Amino acid sequence: MKIKTFIYAATLIIIGEGCQKTEPAKNSQDNSAAPVTNIANSSGLKANVAPGEYFTYQVINSINGKSARISKFSLDNGGTVELADYNDASHQKWRITYVGDGFYKIMNLGSGKMLQAYNADGKQVVIQNSSNNTDAQLWQLSPVNNKIYKAISKLNGLAITGNTTGPSLLEPYTGKASQQWGYNVLPNDSYRDDAVVNFFHRTNKAQGSVAFDQGNSIPLTWGPNAGKVLWIAEDSFDGIRLKDNGNLMCGFFQYNNSVLIQPANRSWNPELTDNLTISNSTAGRPRQVFNAQPGTDLTWPGVGVEVGNKVYLYGAELKSLKLVHQALYEMVQSESNNGWTINRHLPTGMDQANVVYSEGMVKPGDGYVYVYGNMGVFVVKYIYVARFKESDPLKWTFWDGSNWVDKQPITKPTTKEALHFVGKGEDVAAYANTAISYHNGKYIMMQMDFGYGCDNPDHNIYISTSTSPTGPFTQKKKVFTIEDRYRGHIARFYTAAIHPEFENGNKELLLTYCLNFGGCSTGDDCLNGELDSRQYQIKGVRVPYSLIGL
Repeated sequence: MKIKTFIYAATLIIIGEGCQKTEPAKNSQDNSAAPVTNIANSSGLKANVAPGEYFTYQVINSINGKSARISKFSLDNGGTVELADYNDASHQKWRITYVGDGFYKIMNLGSGKMLQAYNADGKQVVIQNSSNNTDAQLWQLSPVNNKIYKAISKLNGLAITGNTTGPSLLEPYTGKASQQWGYNVLPNDSYRDDAVVNFFHRTNKAQGSVAFDQGNSIPLTWGPNAGKVLWIAEDSFDGIRLKDNGNLMCGFFQYNNSVLIQPANRSWNPELTDNLTISNSTAGRPRQVFNAQPGTDLTWPGVGVEVGNKVYLYGAELKSLKLVHQALYEMVQSESNNGWTINRHLPTGMDQANVVYSEGMVKPGDGYVYVYGNMGVFVVKYIYVARFKESDPLKWTFWDGSNWVDKQPITKPTTKEALHFVGKGEDVAAYANTAISYHNGKYIMMQMDFGYGCDNPDHNIYISTSTSPTGPFTQKKKVFTIEDRYRGHIARFYTAAIHPEFENGNKELLLTYCLNFGGCSTGDDCLNGELDSRQYQIKGVRVPYSLIGL
């Protein structure tokens, strides 16, 4: 949750200054090869694949043995393809899906976008673009000889042609070396989910919340809301702040929290997801669902679960960005988006400021809800867990390392040995950016490197799992590298979240994180009278179950 990130960021600053909906595809059993430096040693394209089946490939050009990648880690539509030495980056990995009739779609794992033929003012080039189901994104990959293939656009019949000094081009096929390609199967790997990213890139001025952070999701099963999903947002810009180009007018956000409700079909079309509203806003902001409490400035909601017709979620109540209370908010569901009732509770043991219960709420089906908290020290933190019965949300018990007890253990984290923690799978301390969820019988911990500084050398996402709510968790495994940029620097990233309810038919777990403006000496975030809305929106990543043991 954002509150912990702000606490850690402020501490570091002091120290430093003093010092659309996608169709399911199929992936056969992995029998990948190691990366190669020439086509002769490559695996070649998989033969006899069925429509919808995909594999991940390294793509090698014959002219110099270098591999195709998206240039400059671009995440934008229009990014171009270049040749470079292979270094295992996601922007050099390609998911190639057979669609039938001899044609393939080619997706870059780093951006999640499709390879597309494009006419750039009369010059035929290859770019990346969001999936659009047109002939411009279909490619005929045909064998030439000895693991060498040509790649022909269905749109214009031109061949992808490697370029040693610039972007790859489309030219008539002549058989020259730059038009000859090799394909080497790699292990199935994580990728940026472009449909999810575009879902949060909301550009309609009438949409309500269009740019925000946090991004916890809560799937619903009750009555008329069955299948829908709540998305929990913190500081949010309203659509009235959008400019015609989709960026934001300079200035402050309109509300400190908001809740979006995604339809039961879980479409990634942002036009179909609306805000919840309340009729009793104390600030005259009906889209700010959780009112600020007396003696506080704001409420930041976060993780939550549904129990019956109610949703219980964590709320941090702050004054001058300092935690005053932790509350359990109860949302009583309604069929109407403006008919939900919000109640506030202070369970004994939760309302303290030592352990912040913002890491996760998990309902595994054993009659309990497990609530994960943290006690932070600089850029690491120590994980705690409490629980309550689904039938009694106000009665919490707390894990003390051996037993469930009535009083919250709040040993001050001065040494690792003195702490109460979830497990010893690798270490007693976790990274500052964490989230915990549950899926397929396992508790899942997502960790991210500290991302609120400037050009941090490590900017990765990691996953650990456990079969018990109290751990231990497995050693963390790197599953993705965040490559978002802000004015040439690694962007600020924070608020990890896990979304197991979004199964896409490919056995892949959805993770999200948020971006925020600044992070380096980049000057005023307001440039040319606007803020780049993409720098304050949620981003999605898909991780194959096979990669993390799910």
